[in-house]
Amino acid sequence: MAEDYVRPPILAVEPPSRRAAAWRFRIVMALILLILAAAIVLLIRVLTGGGEGGATVGMAAAAKAVSAPAGR
Repeated sequence: MAEDYVRPPILAVEPPSRRAAAWRFRIVMALILLILAAAIVLLIRVLTGGGEGGATVGMAAAAKAVSAPAGR
């Protein structure tokens, strides 16, 4: 019967902290959720035509009429 030899590690290091891993996961998930929420808000604004430019649509023609020279 052959022996099952397991080679010891070359450098002995402590196992990573489970608490640090949990916080890293929470931070990454929070960032992903924030980016997803921002993308959804931007997509809704684009699809519905909302935004800050909606109120000036009717005033664009008036601004052109006022800025045009009256004599020409």
